[in-house]
Amino acid sequence: MKQCVITFLLAFISITGWGQTKVWDEVVQGYGNSSYLTITKVAIWDTRTEVFVHVQFIKGQWIRVNENTVLRAGGKDYKVKQTTVFELGQQYTLPSDEVDFVVIFEPLPVDTKSFDFVEPDGWLMTNIRNAADTPEGINDTYWRDSSTGDWLIGFAEQHVIYNNKVWDIVGRTEKKDAYVLTLNDGTPVKVGKMKNGTRTIAIGNAKPIVCSPITGAVLPDYPMKDTRTGFVDNGYDPTDSVTIIGWLKDMPPQAWGHGKEFEVAIENIISGNQENTYTVMDSLGRFSFRMSLMNSTEVFIDWGRSTVQTFLEPGKTYFFLNDFKTGQRLWMGDDVRVQNELMAHKRCRAEAKVPQRPDIDLMAYWAQADSARQVQMDYHQALQQSHPTLSQRYLDYVADYYRMDQATNMLEAQIYVKGFQAPQEYREYLNREFWHKPPKPYTIYRDFGEFMHNHLNFTSWTRVQENFITTFKRFAKEGLVTLTPEEQRALDDYPEEVKRMETKTKDAQTDEERKAIAEAFNSSETVATMNALLKRCSSLVGLYAIQQIMDVADSLGCEQSMRDIILAHQIYQLIDGNREAEDSVVMAFAQQQIKMPAALNAVKELNNKYLALQQRDISQSASLKSSDDVANMSDGEKILRKLIEPYKGRLILLDIWGVWCGPCREALSHSAEEYERLKDFDIVFLYLANQSEEAAWRNVIKEYNVVGDNVVHFNLPAEEQSAIEHFLEVSSWPHYRLIDRDGSILEVNADPRDLEGLARLLVQMK
Repeated sequence: MKQCVITFLLAFISITGWGQTKVWDEVVQGYGNSSYLTITKVAIWDTRTEVFVHVQFIKGQWIRVNENTVLRAGGKDYKVKQTTVFELGQQYTLPSDEVDFVVIFEPLPVDTKSFDFVEPDGWLMTNIRNAADTPEGINDTYWRDSSTGDWLIGFAEQHVIYNNKVWDIVGRTEKKDAYVLTLNDGTPVKVGKMKNGTRTIAIGNAKPIVCSPITGAVLPDYPMKDTRTGFVDNGYDPTDSVTIIGWLKDMPPQAWGHGKEFEVAIENIISGNQENTYTVMDSLGRFSFRMSLMNSTEVFIDWGRSTVQTFLEPGKTYFFLNDFKTGQRLWMGDDVRVQNELMAHKRCRAEAKVPQRPDIDLMAYWAQADSARQVQMDYHQALQQSHPTLSQRYLDYVADYYRMDQATNMLEAQIYVKGFQAPQEYREYLNREFWHKPPKPYTIYRDFGEFMHNHLNFTSWTRVQENFITTFKRFAKEGLVTLTPEEQRALDDYPEEVKRMETKTKDAQTDEERKAIAEAFNSSETVATMNALLKRCSSLVGLYAIQQIMDVADSLGCEQSMRDIILAHQIYQLIDGNREAEDSVVMAFAQQQIKMPAALNAVKELNNKYLALQQRDISQSASLKSSDDVANMSDGEKILRKLIEPYKGRLILLDIWGVWCGPCREALSHSAEEYERLKDFDIVFLYLANQSEEAAWRNVIKEYNVVGDNVVHFNLPAEEQSAIEHFLEVSSWPHYRLIDRDGSILEVNADPRDLEGLARLLVQMK
């Protein structure tokens, strides 16, 4: 079992020198280009400087400290001398996900206030300093109300952060470490002298507040415990929202390289899709926007740069600060205590990783998962004891996070069992521990939505389901379909006719007899009526599968809101997967069964989207080509040569995709960007669709506007498409090939999802 923290006995090589002169036990650092590297301690000796490094990466990967690594302070470089645990300059394979080691450098001056860790063309960590040092002056400092513990105000050279806003400083006076600042709305801010580690700060006409500096990377523990429980639950209101204001302050060029957009991502529990909300930051990295938030929801903020995983509650205003110069990340706003505590206290990383192999022993894995959660909860209990003022909401949130972590892993483990057939005890535990103890609201953890939908699918596959005939009759009884007397008779007679056919087939002596029996059955009046019924009510086939899921949900037990979310998700996925609007039967079923307005509206909006697309006529578009020219051809190479023949002399980017393929559709959604970036190249975009129904194929083309003078689409018959894919050895979708001006298929990486890489390749071919 992996432990939360793995440490190594650090054997130091004796270096001449005596008294240790300074130790930084709590280190803060500014910008770093590696998310898995943290400096935990610094010891400055007369003869050396020791930098304690914690790596949180992946077992089996390697790290290295190069021989040209330096500490940079006061305009001077201090060279590396050696490392512990592994050899300087040599690759070191990580024996675990977490490793500690020490890098030893030439001695820094004892009065050093900050330094940079610089590995040319490698690791970079800037503004490393001692969190225990009292800040000098007020520039680039942040202050908390000493009585409440909340972050009250922050000061930059030309700005003040206060009341969820960045204010301009239009006037500033300083006298013996006391300051008077005038904000752009005329409000005065009076900052008293530092006395006993605190300052008094008066804003406008308000009484002075005693404030202490926030010197660490995050907000320290609050002085008093908050015993409240629960999270905002607005009943899943789709009109609700949250306001997010913030500042990514003093970003270096490397951080700006992630783009000018500030992004918040959530997973929609109804659609199952990730939804990203963006806003463009100004030149200083400031932003402000409002985003829809159906309920209290887990969110992923500015991933890859700030990389914050937390939750937000609807109806509230949040201010998020990421100061790349000081390395501090703080929350201000409405009830942000838990967000600050989540930032300050990282979760235990113990986890029973799922062994991805078909011979997995689920019962043994269950024991491992229980053991891992016990390690997490032991860590959680120790955290409570060492930080007694942690809020109850934080404690509850993290404890349930560990529970959802186990639920997700145990469900994933079922994938590797034949037929997803988990032992009954295993399934009962999933029901008892996770299904019947859902977090409230259901959106508060992304993992619960995934668990809820997948658990139903797995359970459905392991049960004997109601047969199609019975379900069809149920739909007729509920008024979803009207049956003629002939159709009613066919439904009644069909099961017995199937039994008679199976009996005759079993008694048949030859293949010819069995073939004749099958032909007689398929040509019978009952089967003909059934086929006609299915064709007339084709939507009921999808609805049949949905009904099986809902029967499982009802048998397991769930309250109305959960049932509404589950049913809406199933119908949403049906529409989304088919890429077509559903008919009145399915929509009547949704209207009849789904009580939650947000869930029903999500289904209606998606259906209306495809209704609108279906009404858009692109039948005359030159981009849509007929397959008549390759009719009855069977050689894949010859078919492809025939298709590209009209475009000889031009570059051709071949894209083999399918309506059913999520990554294909995601790539097509960026077509406008692709066409704009490659507009200077004489290139034809040739799309071949795999197993795509005609109406859905047209809908996707219309949805993402994949048309143009140099855009060509074919939806070939299955045999011809398969022949081309066999010739090209296609094994995954989307599949891209670049064809040169002579018609030669090039062995190059032509994936437009790496648009800049493709553009560089095309430049070489000009």
